[in-house]
Amino acid sequence: MIKKLILGSMQTNCYVVYNEQKECLVIDPGANGQKVLKYLRDNELNLQAILLTHGHFDHIGAVDYLYERLQCPIYTHQETFPLLKDQRLNLSIYEEPFIVKAPILAAMDEMKIADFDIEWLLLEGHCQGSSMIYIKNENALFSGDVLFAGSVGRFDFPTSSHLQTKESMEKIKALAFDARLLPGHGEESTLSFEQQNNPYLRSY
Repeated sequence: MIKKLILGSMQTNCYVVYNEQKECLVIDPGANGQKVLKYLRDNELNLQAILLTHGHFDHIGAVDYLYERLQCPIYTHQETFPLLKDQRLNLSIYEEPFIVKAPILAAMDEMKIADFDIEWLLLEGHCQGSSMIYIKNENALFSGDVLFAGSVGRFDFPTSSHLQTKESMEKIKALAFDARLLPGHGEESTLSFEQQNNPYLRSY
C-alpha cells in the first residue's frame, strides 16, 4: 500500500509504503517533517527505513527531523553522499541552506527491509547518485527526478550530466518489466507507458 504526501515549496512527492503488519518505508521526505510524522502516527505505522532517490534539498529536507524522533536507518546510493553534506550541491543554498546531519547508509543493489524486497537502480544525469527504487512487493518504481510522466529531470545542476541522462534513458528503455511509475514530482504513470510515449525516451 502506498500513500503520497506532497511536501514543501517544490511540491515534492514523498511516499509512505506500508504493509498489513504496519511496517513502512518513507521515500524522499523533502520537507514538512511534522506532516510525515503525523501520518505515520495517525496510522500507527512503524517506520523501518527512509530511502532517498537523490540528494537535492527538496527530497531530503525532513530527514533530520524524522531521524531525531524515530532513529530509523536512512539509505541512499553512496554516490549521493557528497550532496548531503554540501549546500551548493544539494541546492539548498538557493532557499534555506542546510546539510544532513543524520547518519546515512549506502544502499545495495538489492535489499530486504522488513518484508520489502527492494532493487536500487543507479541512473545518473539529473545529479550524482540519482536513482530509481523498485519495491517488488508493490510492483512500484519510485523514479525520483530521473523520470517523470512525460518528461525527465533537469540536467543543468551541479553534478548533472546531459550525457549521463542519455545513458540512463537507454537503460530505462531496456527495462524488461512493467510497474507503476511514481515520480518525485507530478502525477504517476507506468513504466511501459513512458517507454512508449515519453518524448525523451523516444528521442534518446
